Amino acid sequence: MLASVLSPIIRGSQFQTAVRSFSVTAPASKDKYYKILRYTKPVDTTVYKAGDSAEGLNIPIRKKTHPVYSYETMFFKRQNKGLFGGLQRTRSKTCSEAGNKNLRAHLPNIVKAKLWSETLNKSIQTKVTTTVLRTVTKEGGLDNYLTKDKPARVKTLGLKGWKLRYEVMKKRELDQLPPVTVNNESKPVLYVHKDGKKLFVGRNKLLKYLYPEVKRDSYKAISWPEFLRNHTYLTTEEIVDKLESYNFDFTKVAA
Repeated sequence: MLASVLSPIIRGSQFQTAVRSFSVTAPASKDKYYKILRYTKPVDTTVYKAGDSAEGLNIPIRKKTHPVYSYETMFFKRQNKGLFGGLQRTRSKTCSEAGNKNLRAHLPNIVKAKLWSETLNKSIQTKVTTTVLRTVTKEGGLDNYLTKDKPARVKTLGLKGWKLRYEVMKKRELDQLPPVTVNNESKPVLYVHKDGKKLFVGRNKLLKYLYPEVKRDSYKAISWPEFLRNHTYLTTEEIVDKLESYNFDFTKVAA
């Protein structure tokens, strides 16, 4: 009896359900790091050629030693000087019993730490959030954290993390090269020049070889501190080019 009474109601509800159809559209997905993408420093990707107009273009004095970072943030800029993992400063309001509201800021948990890099064979002292410390432990070390290829990791590295990533990847490329033999002694390659020379000495040693050449070529005596003041910002490539202009013998520094 009860089933015969309820059957029309059920059939009516099924009919209403079948007739009444809704068009549900999924909301537009927002990037998790939209603040980093919104407040990033603009990067000029124009490829200039000889004769092009470059009005308003600032040409830096020193050549950059690393590629341009596309996600250098302009909001909460201190994360460019450490490993913050994309954590931002947040704001909220405090409300008193009288109903007065005041803005306050919430900063991420930032600590100073020394992180060991196996590739660079040195410890790196930097400001880092506790969240990134846990992630570094989970990834198995600082080098694995820096060199992960996921887009989210690249966006949250920050400027300092981007520079460290480039140094680690560059050192790994050099470590894969076979060592050179000099006077029956095997030495690792520290730099490969564009013309194919494999250097087994560092920048400081090259500067010491460049100093006598510059001193001999100048009209007045140049002291070592003055020489460093004018040449220490040069990259390894520019130092090698200067030595080539002085017809330097590279057999004692390269193979």
